[in-house]
Amino acid sequence: FWQTVTTDLFIKKKLNVFGPITMPKMKETMCGHLAIWKKPDPNQLFKYVLNVHGTEVVGAWGIVMNFLDWGELKDRSNIYQRFADCNFEFELTSIDGASTLAMSPNHELLTDENSIIVETETMHGVWQNRVGNSNGWDPSWYPAAVAGVVLASLLLGLLTASTLVERQLHRNLLYKVMPRRAIAKLHRGQTVLEKFNLVTIFFSDIVGFTSMAGKMRPIQVMKMLNELYTELDKLVEKHQVYKVETVGDSYMVVGGAPDRVPAPLAAERVALFAIDAIELVKNFSAKDGDQIFIRAGLASGPTVAGVVGSAMPRYCFFGDTVNLASTMERTSKKMKIQVAEMTYRLLQDAPNMTFDLKKRMEGDIAGVEIKGKGHQITYWVDKAHLRGATSVKKEIDTTPRDFDIEAPSTSATSPRSSLPEMSEGDIDDASTASMGEEMFTPGEIYDAITAQEWGMIGHAESSIVAATDDRDKMVCRAAALLEHHLETVIQERDPQAKMTLSVKIQLNKFAADVASTYNGAKFHSLSHAMHVTTSMNKLVSLVATDESALNKFSLVFSAFLHDAGHTGMSNKILHDIHHPLTEKFADDVPTAERNSIGIALDLLFRDEYQALRSAIICDDMDKVQFSKAIFQTILVTDIASPDRVDLCKKRYEASNGNGKCEPQLCPLVPHLSEIMDLVFDGELEVQTKYPDEFTVTMKGLEECVRREHLMLLSDVAHLMQGWENFIKWNFRLYKELYVCFSKGQCEDPRDGWYQGQIGFLDKYVLPLAKRSQIYFEKEFSDAIVNNGLMNMQLWMKHGIRASAVMLEGIVNDTNESEVLLQLYELPSL
Repeated sequence: FWQTVTTDLFIKKKLNVFGPITMPKMKETMCGHLAIWKKPDPNQLFKYVLNVHGTEVVGAWGIVMNFLDWGELKDRSNIYQRFADCNFEFELTSIDGASTLAMSPNHELLTDENSIIVETETMHGVWQNRVGNSNGWDPSWYPAAVAGVVLASLLLGLLTASTLVERQLHRNLLYKVMPRRAIAKLHRGQTVLEKFNLVTIFFSDIVGFTSMAGKMRPIQVMKMLNELYTELDKLVEKHQVYKVETVGDSYMVVGGAPDRVPAPLAAERVALFAIDAIELVKNFSAKDGDQIFIRAGLASGPTVAGVVGSAMPRYCFFGDTVNLASTMERTSKKMKIQVAEMTYRLLQDAPNMTFDLKKRMEGDIAGVEIKGKGHQITYWVDKAHLRGATSVKKEIDTTPRDFDIEAPSTSATSPRSSLPEMSEGDIDDASTASMGEEMFTPGEIYDAITAQEWGMIGHAESSIVAATDDRDKMVCRAAALLEHHLETVIQERDPQAKMTLSVKIQLNKFAADVASTYNGAKFHSLSHAMHVTTSMNKLVSLVATDESALNKFSLVFSAFLHDAGHTGMSNKILHDIHHPLTEKFADDVPTAERNSIGIALDLLFRDEYQALRSAIICDDMDKVQFSKAIFQTILVTDIASPDRVDLCKKRYEASNGNGKCEPQLCPLVPHLSEIMDLVFDGELEVQTKYPDEFTVTMKGLEECVRREHLMLLSDVAHLMQGWENFIKWNFRLYKELYVCFSKGQCEDPRDGWYQGQIGFLDKYVLPLAKRSQIYFEKEFSDAIVNNGLMNMQLWMKHGIRASAVMLEGIVNDTNESEVLLQLYELPSL
């Protein structure tokens, strides 16, 4: 025993405690020993050394022994009562001494299943305390608590489900009150205002309703109208028309709005609805047995729709067409449908049905007198037949059709309405593309494309604006946008002038020829050119500065052709592989961009486009402005050149008063001779005639910088729009670079793709967006910056996964739509 004590004290140099042991007057005693050391005396020549079991220990002098009444200590600590109060049993033991230090009365009931062991380091060694409940760990209140939690969860689930159902019912009710996109705009705090070039409107009312209502109680009137309108609402869904409102006994329906469809199809749907409404009323009677009769009227033309009021807002239609449709109903007859002449002409071209149409005659007089419009020719609609199923004789009006089907729209008139004036050769040249995409007029296409939200360009459900890779559709859209802007150029010069048919035909053919130069690259394709063109069209419609019509046309024109003839290879790759294109231009000239300019101008200056060229370029000044815009906007898209990007920034700084207006800032100086050769056939006297146009001035610099920034914004617009556009074009660029990599023409795009996109957004896109804010109203300028920031945040969060999905899709040759679907869903994961 003492050997153990002295070893602990003098060799191991630790406190020695043992016990409990039994001693007189103390049933449980803890005994402790502490070594005493002699402090060395520096004046003493020898050290005090003690031999402890064969080990020499320097400075050991003695020990102190201490006794502790363990039983008394336990009583004072109240350890037994504390555990009893918690309904716990316990057993405290010493591992080193293998002795029991304390225990509760029922400690033998503790097992591994109903207890836990807690270890504690002490001067007496390691103590173990087994603590538990003989009945297990679950307290008496546990089952009730579980039941309460389950019940609460059930109630919470029911409340959540009820809330979601109520929310959906609320949405469904809202969608019945006004269009979805109108509701979305209202939620964003935006004004809802839309223009429709050509819609068809239906009005009806109950004949003799006033006298009929006077004979019935109000509740009976309400029930009758509810029953009638409920049935008419079913016809609205059947014929896919839009119910505007009911006022008293009047019922109003629109076709072609708010969801745009071709004008003949809209007229067909409304006319079929009207015929079914007449048939419905024939078999409908009031509760008192009285037969109900209605009269109906249809009119077609332009209109404006929007939400008016803040208290109980309504989606309403305004314009002369609404008034005319109401007049057609008011002057109609019992159980008849009267249509205006424009509707009559549209029904003649209905795509699926033929209609029995008869001119209205009152004796020898055709039509009716309309207040404010004079005498108008109108028609009765009786029945409809499937086109081709029955031969129906239509009354043909031989009077000249001297008005356009789109009038009074400011957009370009449709070639379709004037086809009888074409020669056979003209008809062949015009091709079906000039007829408008899927029977839409150019004005309707322009309006629909321009009305798109910036962030969701190309992602609407409507086929007229939804993104497509169909070449014919893209050509049609490009021609419609260019036609609108060229019409504006013509009317800015002469408000009475209109675009000629030959110009329209040549414009459509020119658009098709430009489209044919796109070579099927994955990214630098016709599809991307159309996205850039659509984005540019949106930007010029929102730009806050006073732009000339020719400048707007030039910007949209440049956007469409800026990648014409692109090989799918960067300028660096073209030079590295010594592509034949690089031999055509100087080393400091961006090959791809300069090639696109050459292709476009070579096409435009062909003899076959004389009429189109004359419409665009009226004189030498127009030629100067047009050529400057083309060169400035397309050359600046060489953003892979650091020098060109830096020079663009310097021009911006100088134009905003932060630098000098110096000749070396002009981007056209190195290309002046090319402009003279391509556009002016080498006629250098134009420089003498218009010296200011060939001198660097602050006004010219500001105009150049504005053009460049609008083009740069359009070129990378997908990065400042919604995630869908961002990731779609990111994937296509990845594919294009991967093709080059597989041919050994560039480095592996996988290396640094994730970080590279973050760097490009942070160092190029966001600064570009912020610089461009001065050209737009605050709401839109903030939106382009915020969209860029949002895309960068989403890419930082999902970019690694997105890169893996893209690579897997390329390697496995997965259908692009399947890959894009996975990429679109990433932010929701």
